[in-house]
This record gives sequence, structure tokens and C-alpha cells, in this order.
Amino acid sequence: MSQSHATRNRLTRIVAGVGLAFAVVSAHHFLPSQTSALAAEAIRSLHGPGFGVVSIFVLKLGRFRGSPVARYLKAAAVTMLLAVIAEATQIPSGREAQLSDLIIDALGIIGFLGCAAALDRDIRGTIGVPGAIALTLVSIPAFGAAIAPTAWLTYALVMRQQALPQLLSFEEPWERTYANGIEVDYEVLSAPPGWPAGSGNIARVESSGGFAMMLRLAPYPDWSNYKAVSFVAATTGGESRRIELGLWGLEPADGSLAGRFYTGVRIGPAPARYCIQFEDLPGETVDRPFDLRVVSELLLAAASHETGITVLVDDFRLEHSTAECSTK
Repeated sequence: MSQSHATRNRLTRIVAGVGLAFAVVSAHHFLPSQTSALAAEAIRSLHGPGFGVVSIFVLKLGRFRGSPVARYLKAAAVTMLLAVIAEATQIPSGREAQLSDLIIDALGIIGFLGCAAALDRDIRGTIGVPGAIALTLVSIPAFGAAIAPTAWLTYALVMRQQALPQLLSFEEPWERTYANGIEVDYEVLSAPPGWPAGSGNIARVESSGGFAMMLRLAPYPDWSNYKAVSFVAATTGGESRRIELGLWGLEPADGSLAGRFYTGVRIGPAPARYCIQFEDLPGETVDRPFDLRVVSELLLAAASHETGITVLVDDFRLEHSTAECSTK
């Protein structure tokens, strides 16, 4: 190979490496517009598999010198350094650099490079059969741990999309990826006889006293094609209690407030469906008209002095019409 040709190959690898580094850092700051909290979490979970793929590119582009084992170790070190740099670039933009992300990055690098090394004849010839078996036993769990969060969140994202217009049924474990209690996590119970939603499960949410959040749901963000949101609820203890329902909207680009809406609903001891019509929002919205294209959270809250409030809830759903809105 001529010296000029070798120089061109070296420059090509350098340009490709710089482009790869730029792409990795840029990906840490990319989030599509009107992205739900669940979709954003699925995108962020690509840390592990993403850096695993990057490590393979680094191995091929780097053409590191040394023994076969040394080449893989150098590729892992370079990729991990790139992960640290990419994480650090988030600090000036206001996002936190998280150690957990770096751990997932390391698992992806170990898993992907380890599996590639286990299939590499040069590596097997260097470490022998026992070493290859040990490498496989380490690499496969690391590979699984790196891709598991993305696989789970992607599954939840697909299932949530298929469940629309239902937002929350308390029937599926993947619903906990975007719904949770605040002070105390909600408890799933079997629905009592005669429960109107016809569900197998319901949830018990509670506030311990004062003004407290009882349930937070990070839903599908674009509600602009719907007329209302409804849910089934009943109090425990035989008394009617007032709870607050809030909607928050955040701009996907910068997280700034796009609108807030609060309203009170009096829940009775008999289970019934309660409904919030979106035509009521402009008159009760705080600050400015609510943008139904960027709904980020649905919140249930309650105020109590000492005893706290416990409410049974079920079947949160979006409504195409207001026919179900018999109670306000």
C-alpha cells in the first residue's frame, strides 16, 4: 500500500471518528417535538444499546494495534471516554449528568464488545475455550441488561398506543411505566361487584393529610382530537369528598409551561364515572389558554386536615364526545 493511500485511509478514519463522536454527543440533546414522557424515557433508554453499537464502530474504525485482547480493551476505553464526554455536555444545557447512565453505557459496551469478542477467532485463539466460555457468561447478561430497559419501554409505548383512548386501566404491568402514586404508590385491588367500568382491577389512591398529590399520570400528549377525559371513582368510608384534578402542559423543546388547568370534583361513595370537558378549560386555566397538544401530566390531588382521603379509581380514558359526561 502506498504512503498516500495509507494517509487517505487514516484521514478517512479520523473524519469518521469525529463524525461518530459528534453524532453521539448530538443524540444526547435530541428529543422530537410533542414527545410524551414515556416516549422520551424510551429514547433516553437507548444509552446502553446505543453505546454498544458505537463500541463496535470504534473497534472497526480504530484499527488499534496490539494483541486481539488489547484491541478490544482499547475500543472499550475509547467508547467509555466518549460516553463520559457526552454525559458531561448535558450539564451546560441544564440537564443532569447521571452515574446511572454511565453504568448502562458500560453494560452496553461490555455486552456488545464481549459478544463480538466471543465470536472472534483471534480472541478465542488467545484466551482458549475456557476463556471464551467465561467471556460469554459475562457478556450475555451485560447485553441483556443494556437492552432490557429499551425493550420494556418500547413494548409499553406500543401497548399504550394500542390502548387509546383508554389511558389507564390498572390491568397491565406496563402501565406503571407512566403512572405512579406521589406520597404513597397506588395499590391495585380486585374490583368489587357492580363496579361500573367492568374491570377486573381498580386502584386505591390516598393522601395522608394536608394538600397532597394522589396519582400522577404522564399520558399520551396530544389530546386535541378529544372532547373530554373521564374516570370511574368512589370514596371509601361512606362520605363524599372533594378532590382536585389538574392538567399540566409543557413545551417539549425547553420544558417551559404551556398551560395549567385545575378543577374540583366531588366524589361520592357510590362508584360513578366523572368527566372533565375540555370546553371548560379556557375559563379555568391558570396563566393562559391550555394547549391540548402538549399534555404532560394528569394529576389527582386532595386536601384533608388530619385523616387523609382514600379514593378508589379506575378506567381513565379520553372521550371523543361528551355523552359520558353525566357528572362534573
